[in-house]
Amino acid sequence: IVLEVISPDLNRRRDRYKDRAIVQAMGTSWFTLLEFIPEDYNTIMLHDLITLSKEERNQVQTIIGRIGYDDLTRVAELQVETIIDLILDKQEMRFVSWLNKASPISLRLHSLHLLKGVGPKSLAMILEERKLVPFTSFEEFEERTKVKDIRELIKQRILEEVLNETEKHRLFTRPHPKERNRSEEHTSELQSH
Repeated sequence: IVLEVISPDLNRRRDRYKDRAIVQAMGTSWFTLLEFIPEDYNTIMLHDLITLSKEERNQVQTIIGRIGYDDLTRVAELQVETIIDLILDKQEMRFVSWLNKASPISLRLHSLHLLKGVGPKSLAMILEERKLVPFTSFEEFEERTKVKDIRELIKQRILEEVLNETEKHRLFTRPHPKERNRSEEHTSELQSH
């Protein structure tokens, strides 16, 4: 989903993509931030859904690659929460399914604890309720568990993961490639000592 369309005259890059229109977008599956060169930037608007599959990539000339939150323009930053809201609205069942299947991360930490507002009592109630009958909507989840505004709690967790490239536990996003490389370097350093 399009976060920003940067026209060629506003492009401040100094690499091979200078003087080109660039689109900053967020993926609908893993909330991945990326940039691409459009075929025609005049036909792309904020919040447009752009298909990146090779078979249907008619609006995309070149995918530049993944970017971090710090690489977004101010306009794109202002769109992030709105886009997450759009995705949560369109994919509610995906997130309800996650609530039904969320599992422990370690002996001491359950993935549901990573949602601010879900403490030990709430966790016990969620686990008990979902054992009886799986949840079918955010509304039903809230009624049965007494957890307030689960949609907002999920949104805040997604935002936290998008904003923080060094986030240790990821529920809804994938690590940025730079962060993955850093952790691989750290692991190889540890192995060599």
